[in-house]
Amino acid sequence: MSKKTRDRVATAPLALRYIDDNLCFTSNDVWAWYRVPTQPWAFRSDLQREQLLFGAGDALAWLAGHRLHLRVTARPYPTAEWARRLHQLTPQPLQTPGVEPWTDHLVRMQQHLRHQTMAEKQVFLGVRLSTRPLSHRVTGAVWRHPGNVEHARLLPHVERVTETMALPGMEGRPASAREMEWLMRRSVGLGLPAPVDLAPLPDGGWSPDDLHSFTDRVEYYPERFGRTVRLVGRGTGDPVERHVAVMSVGRLEEIEAPDPGHEPWLSHTDHLPFPVEWSCYLDVLSGADARKAIQKKLLVVRDMQRHFGEHDLDEPLALDRQARQAREVEDQMTRGVDVTAARVHGWFRLAVAGRTEEECFERVRKVTTSYRSRRVTIEHPRGQFGLLREFIPGEPISTSAYRRRLPALYVSAGVPQASTRVGDRRGPYLGYTAGSSRQAVMFDTHYATEVKETSGLVPVVGGLGAGKSVLIGQITYEAVRRGIPAVVLDPSGPLARLTHLPELREHSEHLDLTTAASGTLNPFEVVASPLRSAYDGDEAYDEAQVLAAQDRKLLAMDVVKMLLPAAVDTMAQTSLVVSDAVRATRGEPTASLWDVVEHLERHSDPHGRVVANYLRDMAELPLSRLFFPKSSSISANRMGARLTVLTMPGLVLPPKSVPREHWSTSEQLAVPLLHLASWYATRAVYGREMQSRKLVALDETHFLGEWSAGRALFTRLGRDSRKWNTCVLAASQNPADVLGMDVANFMSAAFVGRIEDEDAAREALRMLRVATGVGYERALGTLSSGRGAQGAREFVMRDVDGHVDKVRVDLTANPELLAVLNTTAGRDIGDEVDSDTEEVA
Repeated sequence: MSKKTRDRVATAPLALRYIDDNLCFTSNDVWAWYRVPTQPWAFRSDLQREQLLFGAGDALAWLAGHRLHLRVTARPYPTAEWARRLHQLTPQPLQTPGVEPWTDHLVRMQQHLRHQTMAEKQVFLGVRLSTRPLSHRVTGAVWRHPGNVEHARLLPHVERVTETMALPGMEGRPASAREMEWLMRRSVGLGLPAPVDLAPLPDGGWSPDDLHSFTDRVEYYPERFGRTVRLVGRGTGDPVERHVAVMSVGRLEEIEAPDPGHEPWLSHTDHLPFPVEWSCYLDVLSGADARKAIQKKLLVVRDMQRHFGEHDLDEPLALDRQARQAREVEDQMTRGVDVTAARVHGWFRLAVAGRTEEECFERVRKVTTSYRSRRVTIEHPRGQFGLLREFIPGEPISTSAYRRRLPALYVSAGVPQASTRVGDRRGPYLGYTAGSSRQAVMFDTHYATEVKETSGLVPVVGGLGAGKSVLIGQITYEAVRRGIPAVVLDPSGPLARLTHLPELREHSEHLDLTTAASGTLNPFEVVASPLRSAYDGDEAYDEAQVLAAQDRKLLAMDVVKMLLPAAVDTMAQTSLVVSDAVRATRGEPTASLWDVVEHLERHSDPHGRVVANYLRDMAELPLSRLFFPKSSSISANRMGARLTVLTMPGLVLPPKSVPREHWSTSEQLAVPLLHLASWYATRAVYGREMQSRKLVALDETHFLGEWSAGRALFTRLGRDSRKWNTCVLAASQNPADVLGMDVANFMSAAFVGRIEDEDAAREALRMLRVATGVGYERALGTLSSGRGAQGAREFVMRDVDGHVDKVRVDLTANPELLAVLNTTAGRDIGDEVDSDTEEVA
């Protein structure tokens, strides 16, 4: 073909004549366009999915007699809007001279997001309301816009369709003027970069003179009998060229709804690493209309059966199957409800684009191959220019080929609105969804307490190597960069390397509790005294002081019992004498365990002397100085830095499988140390102003649930985190430990990493409030399974709004932080880079 033929521009005027908000007028028809919200699909029960399918199918059945135009597109994540809002929510970011400021950090995150395929799915549905009478067409041509009489006659149709679109399962609303403009520009320039310069006027109509704005910037170069169309976008910058190929759904097998183990067939393309556009024209037939066509087919089949009988020949089995199927369908249409009786005649088109024709063909091949497992045939026909025009609202169907005749439930089982919805869209960038689609996930540590007015307790659960430290480290780093004070208790110590980062070094403190001053973990001192300024009246302040004294006594009792041998602790007299000795201290912040020892020695019961002798023996151990102070003076609170990391290197925690009577001395001492360190970390909450933002991260919290003081700490944090505006990250290896502390009602969000044990996975799903026994347990066991190739840590996240999906933590935009948090031996930083990114939608 000559170059002159290839470079010939195809011109075709738009079928639209006028756009009035969500109403689109062509020369012959009137369409009403609606925005259909996306619906979560991952980690939902079969009952929830069936309710969604039947709700959407019922809405389709109510639209019988109308032609529908379904458009599924994608819009790039609004990075500029996100960064602007996050900056507004960060009034006092951390400032460190000589390093990257907060604003540059935001710019780097924006650039990273723009180079990822993280578009947000958008679903539009157009409904043809009626055919325009000749008088209305003439009036519109004369006045250049539809007349008032035509609008008045359309009003009942619009109200009825709008009411139908709002039904459960569809939940559509009329599209706004800006949404219609965006859909038009996206459809006219299919495959070109997403439009960003929309009209400055938010409302109003588009007259015939204004509609040229949509087509003037796009040129089409189709080839005769070609398999692609070359598009050239000519905006204010350099011309942009794309090659677009349109495919059509061919034969498809019977669909199971919902299909276990597979995403819906109309949302199957969401998992591909490049954008795929959908345009589906649907003629919805009622049961009575569709029954006429079936009866004609049934008469043909019966005629053939009679012909075989007249010649004494056995009829083919396929003919008998067709007759049975036709009778079943006829019965559904006759006796079934509307949703099962309705039928759809539809044309389902898909479009992909590439920078070159070869890239476009490769994407066509990937789409075709991906549908083979779904038993759906994807055809790549000729006549590409006409098929491409079908994506534009108001354009007619270019060819009747590949018309599919399906039950309405088959179409609703495709669930085109199925997508991912997780994260709060206002916090720092955390990662992206790793399920059926790839979308950016944002997590604001104080969205729960400040916006939703709920608890700030966020459990982080996973087995060894699940990546809990990586997740906690990233959340803490972003919070500190925003100026939020954070205290991290990391007994093993890897997170202490956060204090060495240049942007955090001047504002951080690493406190090794094993070398801290004597009395640092005094159980009577680690419980912070309430601030008078945090309470309105004297009565509330006095009540807080009483509760603090009770917490000190409860913690002291547990610490004493932890220090005793198991045989002595289980004796009935032990609890009595220890309770009397602790009660004598009255829970004063100036008391210490030495006061408890003295009260035991003076106790009337001789068993008190026995317990006191054991405590004096334990006090001789080196680490015991932390809770047996050498003097009665109160140690200074050293947690004034923006970031304080508490570590306890060398701490040997006892295995859960080993009974307490077989613990070594170091293991026996580790349990009270961990408890007291957790209480010590919470001083950062109650030692600051109530309304100021705070973050506390605790590791190894599964040991806290075994003692009453630990459970009281968790309950207190869950209860007080909202009014003290605190985000509490609590890491544990077993979800049953978190559920066993009766804090399920206080959890705002939750993260679950890889858990291979099926019983533990079942408890994790309970914590995520996801249905058990339907196969999701196996999904938790495969998280981070590809870490060896890309180093990604994966979690199942439940956000504050109750949405659940699989999330992959993304640190590739911050290699310095990645190097600090990477604790895997022999792992190169470059291995962490995810290589499956494609061009931005």
